[in-house]
Amino acid sequence: MFKKILKEFLSKNKKSNLRLSRDKPRLKSFELQLPAGYGYRRQERLTLYRFLAENIPLLSGAIWLWTRLCSAPVEFKFDHLSDDSGKELIARIDRLLTPSSYQKAGGIETVVNMFFRSLFIDGCFSGEAILTPAGEALADFVLCDNKYLTFERENNHWQIFYERDDGRIKVDPGSFYFSGLDATAHDPRGVSMLNSIGFISRLEQKLIFDMSQTLERSGYHRVQVQLNKPEKLPGESDEAYIQRANSYFDSTVDLMKNLKPSDSAVTWDDVQINTIGPSGQGVASSWYLYHRALVEDICAGVHLDPFMLGYSFGTTQTWARFKFEIMMRQIVAVQEKAKGFLKWLVGLEMALKGLPGEVEVLFDNRRVFGSIERFKAEKIIAESIIAQYQAGLLDRKEARERIEKIEPGII
Repeated sequence: MFKKILKEFLSKNKKSNLRLSRDKPRLKSFELQLPAGYGYRRQERLTLYRFLAENIPLLSGAIWLWTRLCSAPVEFKFDHLSDDSGKELIARIDRLLTPSSYQKAGGIETVVNMFFRSLFIDGCFSGEAILTPAGEALADFVLCDNKYLTFERENNHWQIFYERDDGRIKVDPGSFYFSGLDATAHDPRGVSMLNSIGFISRLEQKLIFDMSQTLERSGYHRVQVQLNKPEKLPGESDEAYIQRANSYFDSTVDLMKNLKPSDSAVTWDDVQINTIGPSGQGVASSWYLYHRALVEDICAGVHLDPFMLGYSFGTTQTWARFKFEIMMRQIVAVQEKAKGFLKWLVGLEMALKGLPGEVEVLFDNRRVFGSIERFKAEKIIAESIIAQYQAGLLDRKEARERIEKIEPGII
């Protein structure tokens, strides 16, 4: 029965002059264009992480912030070298690590910045020290692309191999350095900071795409002019009636086209002028709330608060100070990995040159933020040590040693 009714309706309107509404353009389905060669292997996952860090502003800002905050100025202290000898050694390593001949200085700073960026995106950092032909000093330090590293367990020890077009080679443990972020005994490769937010990042980008398409489709506010169809006069022919109606329509259209911003439209009462467009801010508010929820989820994955990435979600100053203090403690923990790398590199140069002693690596994390609280804490610690000295619990040497161990900017 239904098919019969539908068939009759189509046959009646097949040659009808009835104009249907114009088909609206269909929204293209969203598809995040992944980099070429992406799959499920480690090499392909690192390609995806780098793609996300370079193309999604939120993730790019998170990596930028973590890298810059961790890359504090580095200080080196030698226990058996004079200040001049230590400065000369560090100056040589600084020139050695300069990645380009056009860059005249800042080699250590550049490598430290690369260390943290690689650690956060790839989950690891690796490179190989190159010696001079005679083997008496370092000649270069070559950074390694972590995508081409493979790991195999042999005799309860992990072996690292470097994949090349002509095969793979086992790296030398004596000259090769590898450090993984949150590495475990079962997986020494490290974990990228972007490991847990690949899916939620896709949802965030899809939401922005859908929002832009919806707002573009809804358009801007427009003026809609509605004309009542004139009635046919007695004895008026069809041709004359159509000509009179079209002339009235065209004159109204010309009136609207020629209006200036300061003009007003004067018409008969059979003309209605309305404004059409998106009604209210309900849709925009919904988009804002949905996007905010995804942003907060992504920020949780990169261990940052939204206000640190430029989102003002009503954070108080006390809460911001508390979160920043937590972040600084995380930074100090991550900097320990960079300290180990720099200590190994400088220590290798000292061993090749036959220099005595060891080197201590320090990151200068002093800051202006919270300086009053920091100085108050340093004052309380110093007064406590002085009180113990005056009470006879510490001698002069012990009190001086404890005072010297107070590191400004860390408290």
